[in-house]
Amino acid sequence: MFFIIGVNNASKQIGNISNVICPSCGAYTNMQITVMYMVLSIFFIPVFKWHRHYFATSYCCGNEFEIDTQEGKAFEQGKISQIDTKHMYKTDDYFHIRACPYCGAELPNGANYCYMCGKPLR
Repeated sequence: MFFIIGVNNASKQIGNISNVICPSCGAYTNMQITVMYMVLSIFFIPVFKWHRHYFATSYCCGNEFEIDTQEGKAFEQGKISQIDTKHMYKTDDYFHIRACPYCGAELPNGANYCYMCGKPLR
């Protein structure tokens, strides 16, 4: 079966920040910055991206922190080179992925509807 249009989760590493004190363990560390988003593709060409979330992963303890959207966007566009830790907060369950019981699509925790088949999950 050939699909012309598709909606998928995607992520991209957008850079690193260095010489930061980890909000979790207090160590002096570097962090990798990643953006996660939904993307609409037509013939495997990404056309539209939405629902962006920015994350920082510390190299010292491996903990992940969500970054304020405005700070993450400014970092991605190159307007700022460092992100202050006051704009980061701990994430616990964001990356726990589950599957839709109807079509099997991977869904992030907290989803109320499947983005592939549209059926309610609760």
